[in-house]
Amino acid sequence: MGNSYLNRGIICVLVGVCFILAAVFTESAFDGLLWGLAGGALGPGIGMIIMHFYWSSPQNTERYKEKQEQKNIELHDELHEKLRDRSGRIAYLIGLAVICVSEVVFAILGKMGVITDHKIIVLYLYGLFVFQIAAGIASYQYLRKKY
Repeated sequence: MGNSYLNRGIICVLVGVCFILAAVFTESAFDGLLWGLAGGALGPGIGMIIMHFYWSSPQNTERYKEKQEQKNIELHDELHEKLRDRSGRIAYLIGLAVICVSEVVFAILGKMGVITDHKIIVLYLYGLFVFQIAAGIASYQYLRKKY
């Protein structure tokens, strides 16, 4: 296992420690967020460091090479690529449908008085919807020119 994995783990741990220090030494409304970001950085960072030492040990290097070969085969297999493409397309369409339904639901809840300031939520969702469609069209055009 390469040193870049270890370096990323160390960087994540350092970022997590910075968030912990910020949460401990400041008194603000963002304390909960800082603690969450600290946990979100420390957990994967410690995991990366442990995985680096585990897979770098002499008794596991052969298993790691086999695992990487299998991963490369699956990554570049045509069937897996097609399945990833189709699943991405399905997720994209489901995301668009959820955004459309959410716009209507928040508009109705706002008109009923359940939610105050619903217009900003509806406008945000509309912007996200337009962005999703624009990103889909742009990525399709880019890939079409590339291939």
